[in-house]
Amino acid sequence: MLKSLLLLRPSPAQAARYLHLSKPYLTAGQTQYHGQKDSTWWEKYGSHVDPVQSRSELLNMDDLDERHFRPVKPVIPTYQSFSCFHDPIVSRVMGILLRDGNRELVEELMHKTFRTIKLIQVGKWHRAKTDEERAQIECNPVILLTRAVKNATPIVRLTRIAKGGTLYSVPIPMSPDRGVFTAIRMLIDSTHDARPHDQRFWTLFAKEIMDAAQNQGRTIKKKQEIHRNAELNRAYAHFKWQK
Repeated sequence: MLKSLLLLRPSPAQAARYLHLSKPYLTAGQTQYHGQKDSTWWEKYGSHVDPVQSRSELLNMDDLDERHFRPVKPVIPTYQSFSCFHDPIVSRVMGILLRDGNRELVEELMHKTFRTIKLIQVGKWHRAKTDEERAQIECNPVILLTRAVKNATPIVRLTRIAKGGTLYSVPIPMSPDRGVFTAIRMLIDSTHDARPHDQRFWTLFAKEIMDAAQNQGRTIKKKQEIHRNAELNRAYAHFKWQK
């Protein structure tokens, strides 16, 4: 009898889950239950409205919008965010720059990089003499970073395939996800390669981003070198479909 009662006793995790779902005024932190996969954690927010996901929607929100009066869903506990200032490219650059889990240092580097880009572009905007010249100057650092990554993304790569006891460099298409990673990695490596001892990382990183946004600089040369090598080895492209 005692053994059967012990088997029926809920575990601490089940007790915390039941306490959180049965008492809506308690948060996940107060009950130490943060949800599990395929659980009923999100059923608690069935009556909550979705948060604002874009800055334009936030600025154009009406005063009678239901988000002002009804509870809003919380941000999901991952790197994805519902914040209107969230950008996937910036988050990916920060993830590649991350070392030893020191995310505060990476955030500080990105803030200083964006600040440097903003100061340089605003200075160009004030020195422009006509409205046409000012319209061509982009002062948003996030847009410049996205443009730089897009311009530096290669579309092909070389892989080594053994054929008849010989290794051949075979050009194959590059997936979009790997292409974005390669572009960001080349931006960072180009900054490290050109870094003198008397300049900070964020200063050269800002210049490299602005150069790549205009299809110039070391990163674009590395991309062109990848395409040039793929063109030189195009005679072995048919090895991709052979074993």
